[in-house]
Amino acid sequence: MENKMIAVLFGGQANEHPVSLMSTASILRNMPAWYDTYLVGITRDGRWYHYQGSIDDIENDKWEEHPDNEEVILSPNCDHHGFYQLDSRSIQRVDVILPVLHGRNGEDGTVQGLCQLNGIPYVSCSMTSSALVMDKHFTHVICESAGVLMARYMILRRHEEHDLEELFQEVEQKLGLPCYVKPVSEGSSFGAHKVSNFLQFEEYLADAFSYDDKVLVEEFIDGYEVGAGVMGYGGNVEAGEVFEIIVSSEMYGYAEKYEGYKTVINTPAKTIPRELQEKIRTEAVRIYRLLDCDMLARVDFFYGSKGLVFNEVNSIPGFTSHSLYPASFKAAGMSYSSIIDRLIQLALDRK
Repeated sequence: MENKMIAVLFGGQANEHPVSLMSTASILRNMPAWYDTYLVGITRDGRWYHYQGSIDDIENDKWEEHPDNEEVILSPNCDHHGFYQLDSRSIQRVDVILPVLHGRNGEDGTVQGLCQLNGIPYVSCSMTSSALVMDKHFTHVICESAGVLMARYMILRRHEEHDLEELFQEVEQKLGLPCYVKPVSEGSSFGAHKVSNFLQFEEYLADAFSYDDKVLVEEFIDGYEVGAGVMGYGGNVEAGEVFEIIVSSEMYGYAEKYEGYKTVINTPAKTIPRELQEKIRTEAVRIYRLLDCDMLARVDFFYGSKGLVFNEVNSIPGFTSHSLYPASFKAAGMSYSSIIDRLIQLALDRK
């Protein structure tokens, strides 16, 4: 029997392009030997290339320089079941698409919709759930309506006219200070800031709007971040072990996530009683199902004086060697390679 051909999409047009390269390098180094890979790199300006170079050049962001790169198109034609290669005018069929694309035009339902159109199984939540999870506003509305405990919040839109001083007073009255501002559809903490005064509010709101037309202003929740990875669909959904993130900086931002800056991550959690860990895992699965997730996601909470407060869901979480999602399942006894294998098999079974 021939090996299944897995198309790995990496790079992308989002601000999280560098994170995708790190995640992809880790996945390829741990890809089970019984799969073949067809690598497709997406440039920051949206060009798709079949890439045949080294993993190191992906990780070091040198993949675009490879002389054998061939421009490709993911065909919407179900008969093609793969990629049209422009130079050779040929079709490369694939069995599964693994999009390692964090953020916009990768995690938000766009690529998932194209995969659903052409009938290729893919390792990601469905188009609809991906779009819901990517938009923190819709995530809040759905989870809040189901009684999930969340931070108080306000939604601001770019097209609305605001007197910033009056708006700041409203925020202070409704949410208190400090608070957070963050783009609604952005990841890896891009454009997210902690606000303590009006000057910061003015500066950070402008920065958040540079990423998105819609901005979430959210109540500050004390404590630290906890959560768990979740995978599966239907009645076959499981959560990994609970992680906890203890940082000595003001927030768990990009440097803390990807550069190990002032961060201690315990998986499984060390400071949380086992009973509470089971509650976190149960609540993570409940929220996963509420948002109709059906492949994989990481569900994040805050744990502090208000108890367990839901934060957000990531439907294509980081997959670097130190990322939280693989760590959650590795702590539950799965190797990195077996996590990849399990997700690919879920994609094939779901179809």
